[in-house]
Amino acid sequence: MDNELHEFLAEGMKRYKEASRIMVLFGRSIEGELADILSKRKKWGIFKPVNTKKPRSTKYWHEYPCLNAEILGTINEKEYWIRIDINWFMSEGEYPFYSILFQYGELDERIQENFDAYNPGNFEISENNKGITMTPDPEDYDLHRDFNILIDEFVKNILK
Repeated sequence: MDNELHEFLAEGMKRYKEASRIMVLFGRSIEGELADILSKRKKWGIFKPVNTKKPRSTKYWHEYPCLNAEILGTINEKEYWIRIDINWFMSEGEYPFYSILFQYGELDERIQENFDAYNPGNFEISENNKGITMTPDPEDYDLHRDFNILIDEFVKNILK
């Protein structure tokens, strides 16, 4: 073992417990903020949230850093999960991008056509072509504002 790695591990042994606690606290706090954004949202267009189901988050491995919240609802009687997330794992830089997308299952043909024809402007189409992403300004952190802008754009797209 080289000296640099040895020093890193020795220091990590002293700090891992606190670093782990901080990481868990950060993750839970962000997931709580994301769930709050979904819970407080009133204008969903044709998507009707199911009021009996609270927003939830899924679990990710630490090696794939991405935090999220999902909400269940319906569009024309068909159930959909919509997910918002903060994604460091697939980000090209150190700062994450934000996304909103339909999670699980196939989209209604008309909604999928809207995403296929979407001209994102200041946004980008998501990797799975079922949502949109944005790159926030690292110097202007406002999670609620940014996600509400992103959700507004998403809702406009599914209304077409």
